[in-house]
Amino acid sequence: MKRIDDADALERSDDDPFVPDWRESDDGNGGGRTIDWASFSHAFTPTALRHRAIDISVSTDKRRYEPSEPVEITVEFRNRLPFPIRLRTESPKRWVWAVDSYREASQVPRTVPDRPATFSFARSERKRFRRQWSQRIRVSDDEWEPVDAGTYAIEVRINRADAATRGLVDRTEIVISG
Repeated sequence: MKRIDDADALERSDDDPFVPDWRESDDGNGGGRTIDWASFSHAFTPTALRHRAIDISVSTDKRRYEPSEPVEITVEFRNRLPFPIRLRTESPKRWVWAVDSYREASQVPRTVPDRPATFSFARSERKRFRRQWSQRIRVSDDEWEPVDAGTYAIEVRINRADAATRGLVDRTEIVISG
């Protein structure tokens, strides 16, 4: 009587088409199939829910400033959902800030490519950015004018034409004392 060990009954040929080849998997653990969760989420999440998922906040280091004192601006975007979210934007510049409707505190029009892009967030991701405003408004390519004392609104929005109607905007006010 032949033993199983001697009969090579437990060995398999590399040519056997019915034996999975674990060496070809992507992760080495036999799980060659993976899901692109960002694409899956984008395909199956309703557009209205995608817009409500992103929380935008803008804040400054204080409320009242002396003339010529730099204003520290903190912008935060947060995905409130436990799965990835991707929003379309009008250009590769995914978000913009403005002071009293002057984009990036400038009266000079900016040339940004008109090709659309996306602003992507991983599940529950926070993105934080810092900017500084020198209390000046750009009036030409090489000239900046200081602002007068008063109240100024700093606004941040996703770079979309419908950002305000979609709730993708936040603003805060500061006071420059005179």
